[in-house]
Parts: sequence; structure tokens; C-alpha cells
Amino acid sequence: MRSHEASLRRYTRRLAGDEGDDIAQDALLAAWRALGQWRGDGSFAGWLRRIATRRYLDRQRRAAPPSSSEVDRAMADPHCSPDRHIAVDRALGTLRPREKAAALLVFAEGYSHAEAAAMLDLRLGTLKSIVARARAALIPLLEE
Repeated sequence: MRSHEASLRRYTRRLAGDEGDDIAQDALLAAWRALGQWRGDGSFAGWLRRIATRRYLDRQRRAAPPSSSEVDRAMADPHCSPDRHIAVDRALGTLRPREKAAALLVFAEGYSHAEAAAMLDLRLGTLKSIVARARAALIPLLEE
């Protein structure tokens, strides 16, 4: 788990902002407790992201809509300008939680559609539709 912790935290921070570390910690603890249930039919990193994404979606269902300060947080990608970070984060903040998770897994984390579908416990076609909607929503916002 130690070898996957940093990348999981990076993912959850981009997904949930300030709550990302808490979600990553919850996911790591849940994975540790359920380690015997991991079947090995996918990657361990994918299994961890699936647990973390479920934790994130559960929190989103219980939480109020995000505030503008949460949406305006800059992302931690060192290769983009601060203005671009803010623009991407604002655009991601407009997506629904499941769309945001799918977009981050496919676009930012580089997982295939099939891998992301497995992580989010969705059918491949459903995941592709969600990613297409996310892309369609993000493009006009980022072109501005």
C-alpha cells in the first residue's frame, strides 16, 4: 500500500480538494481491512482508486454543493501555469461528482475506459457516455 499511497493521494486531492487526504486515508484503511477480498483480477492501484472514488461519491451525496472557494483551488500539476490550473479546476468543479471522477481517471490519470469503468463499477458504455459528457462540458470552458 505504501507504494500506491502518493499516487492515490494525488488523485483524491484533484478529485476532492481539501478532503482528498481524508478520502485517501479512508480508502487505504478500508483496503487494508478488505485486503483478503482483493481478487487480483485488475491492478491494485485501480482497486484502491475504486474504493477512494466510492468514498468520494458517498461524501458528495451527503454534502452541500461545493463553494466557489473550493472550485477556485489551483491544481498541483507543475507543468501548467497557475492561470491554467485555476481554469481546469473551475471547469472540473462544474461537473457532477461521477463525471469528475471519470474525467480525472481517464484524462489526468491515464487509465483506459475499461479500467476506469471497473474502478467506478460501471458498464463500459456507461463510462464512455459519462466521459463524453464530461469532455463536452469541459472543452467550451477551457477554450475561454
